[in-house]
Amino acid sequence: MFPGPVFIPWMIFLTRSLVEVNCSEERLKSIGIGAICILASTTVPYLVLINIFLLSGIIIGGAVAAYSYIIKCQTRLTISEAFVFSSLAGIAGSAVTVAAHYFLITFFQYRPGKEEFTALLEWMRGVSPEDDMLITQYQEMLQAPVEISFPVFFVNIFVTAVFYAPVAGLGGICTVWWLKSQARKGG
Repeated sequence: MFPGPVFIPWMIFLTRSLVEVNCSEERLKSIGIGAICILASTTVPYLVLINIFLLSGIIIGGAVAAYSYIIKCQTRLTISEAFVFSSLAGIAGSAVTVAAHYFLITFFQYRPGKEEFTALLEWMRGVSPEDDMLITQYQEMLQAPVEISFPVFFVNIFVTAVFYAPVAGLGGICTVWWLKSQARKGG
Protein backbone atom coordinates (compact mmCIF):
# COMPACT_ATOMS: atom_id res chain seq x y z
CA MET A 1 0.00 0.00 0.00
CA PHE A 2 1.34 3.46 -1.02
CA PRO A 3 1.53 5.91 1.91
CA GLY A 4 0.30 8.84 -0.19
CA PRO A 5 -1.18 11.23 2.39
CA VAL A 6 1.95 11.08 4.57
CA PHE A 7 4.62 10.58 1.90
CA ILE A 8 3.67 13.29 -0.63
CA PRO A 9 3.83 16.32 1.72
CA TRP A 10 7.28 15.23 2.90
CA MET A 11 8.48 14.85 -0.67
CA ILE A 12 7.17 18.30 -1.54
CA PHE A 13 8.89 19.77 1.54
CA LEU A 14 12.19 18.07 0.74
CA THR A 15 12.05 19.07 -2.93
CA ARG A 16 11.34 22.70 -2.06
CA SER A 17 14.13 22.82 0.50
CA LEU A 18 16.59 21.32 -1.99
CA VAL A 19 15.56 23.82 -4.65
CA GLU A 20 16.01 26.70 -2.21
CA VAL A 21 19.53 25.55 -1.36
CA ASN A 22 20.42 25.22 -5.01
CA CYS A 23 18.96 28.64 -5.79
CA SER A 24 21.01 30.27 -3.06
CA GLU A 25 24.10 28.65 -4.56
CA GLU A 26 22.97 29.75 -8.01
CA ARG A 27 22.48 33.26 -6.68
CA LEU A 28 26.13 33.38 -5.62
CA LYS A 29 27.26 31.80 -8.88
CA SER A 30 25.24 34.29 -10.91
CA ILE A 31 26.65 37.22 -8.94
CA GLY A 32 30.12 35.77 -9.59
CA ILE A 33 29.43 35.43 -13.30
CA GLY A 34 28.30 39.06 -13.43
CA ALA A 35 31.39 40.13 -11.48
CA ILE A 36 33.65 38.28 -13.92
CA CYS A 37 31.93 39.99 -16.86
CA ILE A 38 32.49 43.36 -15.20
CA LEU A 39 36.11 42.45 -14.48
CA ALA A 40 36.67 41.49 -18.10
CA SER A 41 35.05 44.65 -19.46
CA THR A 42 37.16 46.88 -17.20
CA THR A 43 40.50 45.09 -17.35
CA VAL A 44 41.06 43.18 -20.61
CA PRO A 45 42.97 45.30 -23.14
CA TYR A 46 40.79 46.78 -25.89
CA LEU A 47 37.69 45.19 -24.35
CA VAL A 48 37.80 48.21 -22.03
CA LEU A 49 36.60 50.28 -24.99
CA ILE A 50 33.12 48.74 -24.66
CA ASN A 51 32.63 50.92 -21.57
CA ILE A 52 32.99 54.06 -23.68
CA PHE A 53 29.49 53.37 -24.96
CA LEU A 54 27.34 54.27 -21.92
CA LEU A 55 29.28 51.90 -19.61
CA SER A 56 27.79 49.02 -21.53
CA GLY A 57 30.31 46.47 -20.20
CA ILE A 58 29.11 47.04 -16.65
CA ILE A 59 25.46 47.01 -17.76
CA ILE A 60 26.08 43.73 -19.60
CA GLY A 61 27.66 42.26 -16.44
CA GLY A 62 24.54 43.09 -14.43
CA ALA A 63 22.28 41.77 -17.18
CA VAL A 64 24.21 38.50 -17.41
CA ALA A 65 24.00 38.03 -13.63
CA ALA A 66 20.23 38.54 -13.57
CA TYR A 67 19.66 36.41 -16.67
CA SER A 68 21.77 33.57 -15.30
CA TYR A 69 19.89 33.57 -12.00
CA ILE A 70 16.43 33.82 -13.55
CA ILE A 71 17.04 31.06 -16.10
CA LYS A 72 18.85 28.62 -13.81
CA CYS A 73 16.40 28.94 -10.91
CA GLN A 74 13.32 29.41 -13.09
CA THR A 75 12.18 32.23 -10.86
CA ARG A 76 10.55 35.58 -11.44
CA LEU A 77 12.15 38.79 -10.32
CA THR A 78 10.42 42.12 -10.15
CA ILE A 79 12.23 45.07 -11.62
CA SER A 80 13.28 46.28 -8.17
CA GLU A 81 14.52 42.79 -7.17
CA ALA A 82 16.49 42.53 -10.42
CA PHE A 83 17.99 45.97 -9.79
CA VAL A 84 19.11 44.99 -6.29
CA PHE A 85 20.40 41.59 -7.45
CA SER A 86 22.39 43.06 -10.33
CA SER A 87 23.65 45.82 -8.04
CA LEU A 88 25.17 43.08 -5.88
CA ALA A 89 26.96 41.81 -8.99
CA GLY A 90 28.15 45.38 -9.57
CA ILE A 91 29.50 45.62 -6.03
CA ALA A 92 31.26 42.25 -6.37
CA GLY A 93 32.57 43.28 -9.79
CA SER A 94 33.95 46.53 -8.41
CA ALA A 95 35.78 44.73 -5.60
CA VAL A 96 37.24 42.16 -7.98
CA THR A 97 38.18 44.84 -10.50
CA VAL A 98 39.95 47.04 -7.96
CA ALA A 99 41.79 43.99 -6.57
CA ALA A 100 42.88 42.96 -10.08
CA HIS A 101 44.00 46.51 -10.94
CA TYR A 102 45.90 46.72 -7.65
CA PHE A 103 47.63 43.43 -8.41
CA LEU A 104 48.48 44.46 -11.99
CA ILE A 105 49.77 47.89 -11.00
CA THR A 106 51.72 46.70 -7.95
CA PHE A 107 53.39 43.62 -9.39
CA PHE A 108 53.54 44.24 -13.16
CA GLN A 109 53.42 48.07 -13.39
CA TYR A 110 50.58 47.62 -15.88
CA ARG A 111 47.69 50.08 -15.79
CA PRO A 112 44.55 48.61 -17.39
CA GLY A 113 43.07 50.87 -20.05
CA LYS A 114 46.30 52.75 -20.68
CA GLU A 115 46.72 51.57 -24.29
CA GLU A 116 43.17 52.44 -25.22
CA PHE A 117 43.33 55.89 -23.65
CA THR A 118 46.66 56.57 -25.37
CA ALA A 119 45.20 55.51 -28.73
CA LEU A 120 42.18 57.78 -28.19
CA LEU A 121 44.46 60.69 -27.31
CA GLU A 122 46.48 60.16 -30.48
CA TRP A 123 43.28 60.10 -32.49
CA MET A 124 42.11 63.32 -30.78
CA ARG A 125 45.41 65.04 -31.56
CA GLY A 126 44.60 64.98 -35.27
CA VAL A 127 40.96 65.97 -34.79
CA SER A 128 41.43 68.90 -32.44
CA PRO A 129 44.73 70.76 -32.96
CA GLU A 130 43.78 73.55 -30.50
CA ASP A 131 43.67 71.02 -27.63
CA ASP A 132 47.18 69.62 -28.22
CA MET A 133 48.47 71.02 -24.92
CA LEU A 134 45.67 69.33 -22.98
CA ILE A 135 46.29 66.05 -24.83
CA THR A 136 50.00 66.27 -23.99
CA GLN A 137 49.13 66.74 -20.30
CA TYR A 138 46.90 63.65 -20.39
CA GLN A 139 49.70 61.63 -21.98
CA GLU A 140 52.13 62.77 -19.28
CA MET A 141 49.64 61.68 -16.61
CA LEU A 142 49.44 58.24 -18.23
CA GLN A 143 53.23 57.91 -18.20
CA ALA A 144 53.55 58.85 -14.52
CA PRO A 145 54.22 55.97 -12.13
CA VAL A 146 51.29 54.85 -10.01
CA GLU A 147 51.48 53.51 -6.48
CA ILE A 148 48.42 52.38 -4.58
CA SER A 149 48.45 52.13 -0.79
CA PHE A 150 46.01 50.03 1.23
CA PRO A 151 43.85 52.99 2.33
CA VAL A 152 43.58 54.15 -1.28
CA PHE A 153 42.76 50.56 -2.25
CA PHE A 154 39.75 50.49 0.09
CA VAL A 155 38.61 53.96 -0.96
CA ASN A 156 38.77 52.78 -4.59
CA ILE A 157 36.61 49.76 -3.74
CA PHE A 158 34.05 52.00 -2.06
CA VAL A 159 33.97 54.57 -4.88
CA THR A 160 33.74 52.00 -7.66
CA ALA A 161 31.07 50.05 -5.75
CA VAL A 162 28.96 53.20 -5.45
CA PHE A 163 29.46 53.82 -9.16
CA TYR A 164 29.17 50.26 -10.55
CA ALA A 165 26.20 49.09 -8.45
CA PRO A 166 23.47 51.28 -10.01
CA VAL A 167 24.93 50.87 -13.50
CA ALA A 168 24.92 47.07 -13.16
CA GLY A 169 21.42 47.35 -11.66
CA LEU A 170 20.29 48.89 -14.95
CA GLY A 171 21.41 45.66 -16.61
CA GLY A 172 19.13 43.67 -14.31
CA ILE A 173 16.23 45.96 -15.16
CA CYS A 174 16.93 45.50 -18.88
CA THR A 175 17.02 41.71 -18.45
CA VAL A 176 13.66 41.58 -16.65
CA TRP A 177 12.11 43.93 -19.18
CA TRP A 178 13.46 41.85 -22.08
CA LEU A 179 12.34 38.52 -20.57
CA LYS A 180 8.88 39.89 -19.84
CA SER A 181 8.55 41.18 -23.39
CA GLN A 182 9.64 37.75 -24.68
CA ALA A 183 7.03 36.06 -22.47
CA ARG A 184 4.32 38.40 -23.78
CA LYS A 185 5.27 37.51 -27.34
CA GLY A 186 5.13 33.85 -26.44
CA GLY A 187 8.63 33.02 -27.34
